[in-house]
Amino acid sequence: MKFPVEEILNLPDMRVLDCQEIEGIGIIITIEKSVNYCSCPSCGRITQSIHQNHWRTIHDLPWSEKTVLLKINRRQFKCNKCKKAKSEKLDFVEKNKAYTKRLAVDIVQQVLDSNIHSVAERNDLSDEEVESMLRAQVSKILNINLSYFPKSIGTMV
Repeated sequence: MKFPVEEILNLPDMRVLDCQEIEGIGIIITIEKSVNYCSCPSCGRITQSIHQNHWRTIHDLPWSEKTVLLKINRRQFKCNKCKKAKSEKLDFVEKNKAYTKRLAVDIVQQVLDSNIHSVAERNDLSDEEVESMLRAQVSKILNINLSYFPKSIGTMV
C-alpha cells in the first residue's frame, strides 16, 4: 500500500508541490499552504492579493534515516484596504527558525538520552542549532526567560 507524500508528511493545510531525493543531501519536499488567501492582521479583511513569494528551506524529521528538507513557499499577501503586507503564518515552524517544531521536540528527546554534540552530528546540525532548540523548548516548558543564563547550555545537559 502506497501513501501520498502529503499523508506521510502530516502537515495540515499544506500541499506538496514536488518531492525528490538528491544523493548526498536527502529528501526535498516543496510545499505551500493549500489556501490562497490570508487575513490582514490590522483590519481582519481577507485578501487573495499575493505581494511576494518567499522561499525558505527548513529541516524536518528524517524519513528512514534520510534527511528531510522542506522547501516552503511562504507567500506574502497585501491587504487592498489598509495596504499592509502580511506573510502567511506557518503553525509548524517558529518564526525565524530553520527547523520544524516537531524536529525540535525530537532533538530535545535525543539530547536527554545522549549529548548535544552527538545529536548534532547524527542529525546533520550544528551544536549551536541543537542548543537553540534546547533553549526554546526549555523556555516553553518552564515558561521562563533563559536570557539570564549563560549562552552555552551544553555543559549543563
